[in-house]
Amino acid sequence: MISILADVSARLRCASGRALLTLLVCLAAVSLFGVDGARADDQSGSDPVVVEAVRTTGTKELSRFVIDVSQPVDFTIFALDEPYRLVIDLPGMDFEVEHGMGQVERALVKNFRFGSFSGSRSRIVLDLTDPVRIIKAQTFPPVDDIPAKILIELEAVEQDVFVKETMKDVMHVDVDGTIDDKRLAVAAASSAVDEAPPEDPRPLVVIDPGHGGIDRGATSRSGLKESELVLTFAKALKKRLEKDGHVRVAMTREKDVFISLSKRVAIARELKADLFVSIHADTVRQSYVRGATVYTLSDKASDAVAARLARQENRSDLLAGLEIEKDDDVVADILIDLTRRETSNHSALYSRTLVGALKSSIRLSKTPERSAGFKVLKAPDIPSVLVELGYLSNSKDQSALASKAWQEKAVESISKSMRTFFLRRSTQSSGLIAPDAG
Repeated sequence: MISILADVSARLRCASGRALLTLLVCLAAVSLFGVDGARADDQSGSDPVVVEAVRTTGTKELSRFVIDVSQPVDFTIFALDEPYRLVIDLPGMDFEVEHGMGQVERALVKNFRFGSFSGSRSRIVLDLTDPVRIIKAQTFPPVDDIPAKILIELEAVEQDVFVKETMKDVMHVDVDGTIDDKRLAVAAASSAVDEAPPEDPRPLVVIDPGHGGIDRGATSRSGLKESELVLTFAKALKKRLEKDGHVRVAMTREKDVFISLSKRVAIARELKADLFVSIHADTVRQSYVRGATVYTLSDKASDAVAARLARQENRSDLLAGLEIEKDDDVVADILIDLTRRETSNHSALYSRTLVGALKSSIRLSKTPERSAGFKVLKAPDIPSVLVELGYLSNSKDQSALASKAWQEKAVESISKSMRTFFLRRSTQSSGLIAPDAG
């Protein structure tokens, strides 16, 4: 349960005091309704409940979402923003509806998706066109040939109403259609957040110097070690970012120690990072290959070079004497399907922004944007990139990487890219146009 709460709180974080608000809501929801959300244990029978139909009706001002089920069930409903979503947690269900049917915009519902998770539970997620208020949530028993129903009625509201009202309620509806009075305790607990002092609104960047300790990483012919080089560079980047002041900064390591790949990801998630940047310097057989490259996460590598590098970097734990987990807990997270696509888009946005900033100051590789299955980039809710500063197997790159003047230019460009990235993200959410990296 602790790991689930940690994942939920990391995913639901918003700017300023809303991170604490949403965490309190989720903590209270789990406390009141149990980890199984919709009280699936109470309704586990020999015959599974079947979802027979799902439909949306109404207008852009008032909409209804209706679920036809084979028998009445409890359900829990709560809201998320960025983007606006409504989450309906149910007991384990059999969905006898086509997944593609939800990919149509109708009324206040842009689309919806559904499925099972964690064995005994099911979830339906509505992507909303606008912020809403839940004005009705209830169940109806079957009547003659008419199946039982779950009805959720939504009203379009302003964003501040959505944040202050809709996001504060975790609403549980009993089988008989009554709303559990305990949800009032959730709202009461979260209302105290309004009086809490505001948090630092600046985004948090976690810098991850690769390797360390027993894992030295790549080594040049002259004996320059990757783990030492990237730590020096990361410290210089941290110092510059703190001087510029537009972001908060943390590091996964600040001395020559080994940290597992999964621990690096866990550190970023525990800190609720807004951006994760892993710093490396590679070696290859071809000594003529040189230049910086930015990698993002992908199940399928963009090319053979990216695939080889990912395999090499993912062996860090094994080389340090740790067993590599076959099933990554982060990737198996129950919320990954809701967040991974959004995070991937933001990672790609930062990759483009970073390459655009670096190309005016340092040499880039022939293909500066690549992707592969790097384990250290697998946080489902944090935009993440891995930066190969250059190749220690190339004499010119090695000289550049060891040069203070080169490091200063690279650090300045990375700082600039982060400022541009977060400005673009904020202006995208407000509908404005952000300036280019240049």
